[in-house]
Amino acid sequence: MRNDDVHIVKELDKFSSVTHAILAQGLTFTYKILICEVQEANRRISKQLGLSLASKVFCLKKVRIVEGKPRSIETTYVDYRKVPGIETADFSNQSFYDKIKQDYGLESTKSEEEIFIVDANASEKELLELAEDETEVLMIKGKAYTEDDVAPLECFELIALPSFYHFRSVSAYE
Repeated sequence: MRNDDVHIVKELDKFSSVTHAILAQGLTFTYKILICEVQEANRRISKQLGLSLASKVFCLKKVRIVEGKPRSIETTYVDYRKVPGIETADFSNQSFYDKIKQDYGLESTKSEEEIFIVDANASEKELLELAEDETEVLMIKGKAYTEDDVAPLECFELIALPSFYHFRSVSAYE
């Protein structure tokens, strides 16, 4: 597969890990960790997670490098009370979802996502190594829930090369 042809299929009608989709295709990947720390939730994050302003949240921001090329920038926020001590974990080659399932018994079972095409900012252009004439990126924003969560387990934002994701939906006729 040519490097420009590298992509994953994201099923719109089911929740799945990007890492698992990459591995299922036999692709290689690494992460460049940009942020892995406990922060105070700002107004936007506290509202999305249903927390009080300035509540402790864990923030993980990473660049996903697939087949040697940066493909996405992924940021996730989680109520720190659900994942105490997670900031000491090494996420350089481990799925966030695998880690929280293994260490905290938390498993995302559903998500709400919105998909946009937006202009990349200067930082995103640099991190994704976009050419001068490449300005548009894919943005996926959303929340994920566990089976019994009323409040979201996490809120996330993903900025990616538009060619990295192919979307698929299977619907039954009524």
